[in-house]
Amino acid sequence: MTGRALNGYSDVISVAPGGRIVFYVSCEGYETYDARIVRLICADDNPKGAPFHAELVKTPCNGSHPGHHQIIHAGSHGVVDPAPDFMGPDGFTLQALVMPTKPGGRKQGLLGTWSESGQTGASMILAEDGSLGFVAGDGGKSAMVSTGVPLSRRAWYRVAAVFDAASQTVTLHQEPLNDGGEPHATTAPLALQPAPTAGKFLMAAWHHGHPDGRGYHAGCFNGRLEAPRVSAQPLEADDLVRVAEDMPDSVIAIWDFSLNIDGERLTDVSGNGHHGETVHLPQRGMRGAGWSGREMCWRHAPGEYGAIHFHDDDVYDSNWRESFAWTVPEGTRSGVYAAHVTAGDHEEFMPFCVRPPKGTATADVCFLYPTGTYMAYANSGRHFRNDTVEMKQFRATTMTTADCFLQEHTEYGLSTYDTHSDGSGVSVSSRLRPILNMRPKVRVWGLAADTHITSWLENDGQAYDVVSDEDLHAEGLELLSRYRVVITGTHPEYHTTEMLDALAAYTRSGGRLIYTGANGFYWRIAYHPEKPGVIECRKTEGGTRSWVSEAGESFMSFTGEYGGLWRRSGRTPQELTGIGFTAQGFDWSSWYERRPGSFDARAAFIFDGIGDNEKIGDFGLVGGGAAGLELDRCDYALGSPPHTLVLASSTGHSEGMLVVIEELTSNQPVIGPNHPKVHADMTFFELDGGGAVFSTGSIAWAGSLPINGFDNNVATIMRNVLKRFLDPEPFTGFDASAPASRPMA
Repeated sequence: MTGRALNGYSDVISVAPGGRIVFYVSCEGYETYDARIVRLICADDNPKGAPFHAELVKTPCNGSHPGHHQIIHAGSHGVVDPAPDFMGPDGFTLQALVMPTKPGGRKQGLLGTWSESGQTGASMILAEDGSLGFVAGDGGKSAMVSTGVPLSRRAWYRVAAVFDAASQTVTLHQEPLNDGGEPHATTAPLALQPAPTAGKFLMAAWHHGHPDGRGYHAGCFNGRLEAPRVSAQPLEADDLVRVAEDMPDSVIAIWDFSLNIDGERLTDVSGNGHHGETVHLPQRGMRGAGWSGREMCWRHAPGEYGAIHFHDDDVYDSNWRESFAWTVPEGTRSGVYAAHVTAGDHEEFMPFCVRPPKGTATADVCFLYPTGTYMAYANSGRHFRNDTVEMKQFRATTMTTADCFLQEHTEYGLSTYDTHSDGSGVSVSSRLRPILNMRPKVRVWGLAADTHITSWLENDGQAYDVVSDEDLHAEGLELLSRYRVVITGTHPEYHTTEMLDALAAYTRSGGRLIYTGANGFYWRIAYHPEKPGVIECRKTEGGTRSWVSEAGESFMSFTGEYGGLWRRSGRTPQELTGIGFTAQGFDWSSWYERRPGSFDARAAFIFDGIGDNEKIGDFGLVGGGAAGLELDRCDYALGSPPHTLVLASSTGHSEGMLVVIEELTSNQPVIGPNHPKVHADMTFFELDGGGAVFSTGSIAWAGSLPINGFDNNVATIMRNVLKRFLDPEPFTGFDASAPASRPMA
């Protein structure tokens, strides 16, 4: 069940004609594999209404390629290259503030140059029993000593390892800082002279060569490091806490992690220039040993946020060897594409989009490829790691081959819905790794669900461009302003400030937005200022989430912005789309019934060909109906424009459809389908600039489009809306200050 012979990813998620996209493939058990580029029309392989559909693209890279098994060497750590020469004739001292989050069970690196494969160098470590330790090698043999007193989980310590060359001894100091424990010191003989290790000084790991030649580290630490320091002398106990200025001749390096929190630089403030950088994006802007609680934002008191949280399962860039590449020919049609590779009975897809040439549009319609959301859910294991998920889904969990593979291969990285091996929340997610749930022929969620929309556009012969969230983040309103209509995916949940600003400006300036889903515009994210293809999301107060940011850690390190729900930052989804997240349930889907707003003359075009009492979407590929999974509702108190028309609302939901927790201020006896806020609303409103917004209110909505060959009332409504939205005639005849005919839900 866990076998996957093929895995892969690309270097970019969006490429324009003339650009080059590189693919990285791991092929295990086969000498060769076949590759081809395809244009994805429908990624859902459900034969009941949305058969998988991909068109072959003729390219020079199509054909057979040599297969190589490639490995991901996960685990965040710090690197100083070249390593400072700290092994003086008298000895040396390694010291830091440390908070272990998973002590015991295995050895973990803290600071130093110890090479497990070369048996050289020296490092301060955590021993297998969780106590402070020291390991060194002379190039032929190694020796290790430890205090034998385990460090407590999530407690801060001042730790130091002092090597005295004259006495050939190591003294280890571990002093609890905040749990009332007693300091402990151990002195033991070290019957060898540590030999220098060429190359890097590592933090939160040690050196270990790997057969593939791509990895150099092992022994990754789970926990926080702060204020690491290296001295070229064996310091006495009283000297360990003295300021560096008192010992200028002995100081080799002092790294201050409260500097450059928004980047990856590790700044040496000793004046010796031994700056370093982080690898695999550990969490920065984290509370340090001296955090007082007086400031909750690291920008206001960076000295209290001088800790970095490292994890053994962090991964940013898989760092695989290039397998093949495609230079996209000029004139290539915009759309969702994939590199499709096969070997034997195995196949793998690496999806991406071809966007129009920069500064241009090739159609009046733009489909927003919600790659920020795809990245947030990348390789999510919540449905098989969370012990309460079946209660929430109201059904048994079904495991896929990919699920089983990810259980055994945590080096493939986690989603922002997972927790690290030490129990802390995952706030960073990258696309530079195989993302097994961002694929065709998987659960109908994300990419597979979104191609129900593109397949509808294809079926109707409607020209459209595809642009990614990264494109929108980088280009903003300038990108959107080239389109008459913008269509979202089924679940555009994660947005940066720049993305939300662009969408709001677009609708205010006459743009037309079709929001085809639910739980959209929900979490605030940030893209890294230096590294491509990575997002950060802090799960702060409020919201439906699987972990919660710790006190004082709600501000994102990438930008310094307050994280969490956009609603908590004063920008509700209702302001942009008329609706916002209200309920979720994962057993089956329901339908819509028309509301008084649908009979308003302003909405007549939407319901052309729809009966007055006709059930809307009592069919579908996602739970059997158009209203399911997650629902949005209109709420004028939360920012729905006063003139918003509620056209239809869902009904007939199961007991598993529950109101979301941000709508509850206390426990309530009714949170299921009888709760007044448990329903989806289909809405419409116009804007003064001549634009308009149509919203469907359900993630399952698009899954009803393909039924009966796209001949159904859901598809009819979408056609009616798109036809009018493409008409350049401005929307008029409304009063934006007047309340609509429907009272607040």
